[in-house]
Amino acid sequence: MSPVLIELCLLLRDFLGDHDLDAELAALPDEDLYHHTTFALSLQHSGRDFTARPAPELAHIAAAVLRRLSTGPLGDTSLRSPQARYATTPTPHPVQIADAPAGHDKPLGALWTSSLLSSGTSMWQWGEQAEFGSDRTLFTVAFDPTAIRLFTIDSPSDYRRLVNRYPRSARGRASVCWSRAAEDLDAVHLTVPGLLTAHHFPITTPHGTATLTGWDAESTAWLRLPPSLEVTPHHRAVEPPG
Repeated sequence: MSPVLIELCLLLRDFLGDHDLDAELAALPDEDLYHHTTFALSLQHSGRDFTARPAPELAHIAAAVLRRLSTGPLGDTSLRSPQARYATTPTPHPVQIADAPAGHDKPLGALWTSSLLSSGTSMWQWGEQAEFGSDRTLFTVAFDPTAIRLFTIDSPSDYRRLVNRYPRSARGRASVCWSRAAEDLDAVHLTVPGLLTAHHFPITTPHGTATLTGWDAESTAWLRLPPSLEVTPHHRAVEPPG
């Protein structure tokens, strides 16, 4: 089980108890469940054991969480327009993709966006607050979703397929060759289920072991600028959670 899902299950066990989980999770608002998810992910910086490992005692909670995510907006695998983007200026920088150094599998130079919760909150808000404070403005990025060559990471097997399609390897470690991926794809979308199950979860490939790290939220890495791009200020500014 991924360490993100393990930590989320531990949080939910403390928060909801250990009985009638489906009903408790059904009553939990999307924004609260996602906030718990991002908090679980932030524990990677706490110094505790944040590695994938068997956790049979949490399997029933993990199954309930994934059932909850199988329906509703948090489990939606489509890339919805508009997306949210924090930046100092509305004009996106030119996209020039490069491969990250060892230790993180994310495309350098990408344009990053995240989806909006029904409340209008960006799914990157909590990470934005922790990393940048209130220095940047929230913009919405509208585009034509039908014109995008999109790859979606919704599970570890999706990430394995991406690595195998565009492999990059060194010293037994594998990752995505993002410069090659950018020749075929416009964007790669990490969903909420993908964040929970594939992030920090090592997978075995013919090219070595690959681990998706460094994304830290439901997000989309644009390997080229979105088609029919329109950027406007969003009505919500960065706000502290709570």
